[in-house]
Amino acid sequence: MKKLSNSIIYTLLMWAFASAWVHAQSTAGNEPITSEQIWVDRWQQNITNTFNFQAQAIDQWFIDASTQSSQAGASGKIRLGWEPRSRNFGEFDTRFKIKFSLPSLTNKVDLLLSDDDDSTLDNTVKASREIDNRQQSTTLALRFYSPRFDNVSYRVGFGRRDQVFARATYRDLYNIDNKTNLLYDTQLHYYNRDHLGAEIGASVLFEHDGQKLDKLSHRWYYSDKRNEFKWHIEAQRYFRLDLQSTLVYTFYIQGLTEPNNHTEQVYLSAKLRSNPLRKWLFFEVEPFILWLDKEDFEPSYGLALRFEAFYGKDHMYQF
Repeated sequence: MKKLSNSIIYTLLMWAFASAWVHAQSTAGNEPITSEQIWVDRWQQNITNTFNFQAQAIDQWFIDASTQSSQAGASGKIRLGWEPRSRNFGEFDTRFKIKFSLPSLTNKVDLLLSDDDDSTLDNTVKASREIDNRQQSTTLALRFYSPRFDNVSYRVGFGRRDQVFARATYRDLYNIDNKTNLLYDTQLHYYNRDHLGAEIGASVLFEHDGQKLDKLSHRWYYSDKRNEFKWHIEAQRYFRLDLQSTLVYTFYIQGLTEPNNHTEQVYLSAKLRSNPLRKWLFFEVEPFILWLDKEDFEPSYGLALRFEAFYGKDHMYQF
C-alpha cells in the first residue's frame, strides 16, 4: 500500500509539473502578457494557466457532452523558506497546496494535493512540525460537500505517511458581536494504520479596530491507536502596519496526555509578512525561539526567511 500511494502521489506531481512546462511553452504566445510584465509575472500566469488546464482536463472525464464547457479551475500556493536556528543552521522548508475544482461532478468536488493535510500547522516552522513525524505527510484526497448540510465536508484519499483515510468535518462561524467571532470545527477520521481519531477545536477572534486583531485558539486531538490526547493552545496578535504589511506575534504551546500529561514544545515568534511587489507574492521574516522536550527545553533561537507565491484566479491572497 505504501509503494502504491507513493507511486500515485509522485506520478501526479511529475505529471503536473512536467505538463506545466509543456503547456506554458504552448500558451506563451496566446496569453495577454504585456511587455511591461517581468519574468515573475509570466511565471505566475503560466502556472495558473497550466493548472487550470489540468483541472479542466480532469473535469472533462465527468462531462457527458463533449461540447459542454467546463468551469473547472485550480488554485494553490508554493512556499520556500530557510529556517536556521541554533543547533541546526541547515533547516530548509518547502510547502505546497494545489486544489483542482471539479464542478462537473454531481456535488462540488475538489482534488487536493498538499505537503500536509493539517491546515492548523500552516504557520509553524519545520522543526516544530517534525516532532509529530510529519516529514512524510504528503496528502492526495478528494473533498466533497454534503448536499444537505452546508457546513459538512468529507475527504477520502492517501496521507499521513502513506495511509488510506476517510474524514468527515463540520466547520462553522458564530458572530458573538460586531467585533468578536467564534470559529469552531470538529473532525472524525479513520486511517488504515492509525485507526480511528477525532479532533475538536475553536478560535475566538476579537477585532479591536481596523489595525489590530487578537486570536486565541485551543485544539484537542484524540488517537485511538495510542489511546492519547494531544492538545495545543495558540495566542496571536495581528497588527496591520499598512496595506501591504502585517506584524504577527505568536505564542504556541503543545502537549500530550500520555504516558503522563506533559508539554512537548513552546514556540514564541514575531513575524513580518508583506507583499510590496505583487498581491500574490509574500515575503516573511520571523525571528523565533523554540523550546522542545526532546532537547530538554534548551532554548533554540532562529530566524525564518520565506517567500510564498499564490496562483489561481479566485485564490485568496491571505495575510
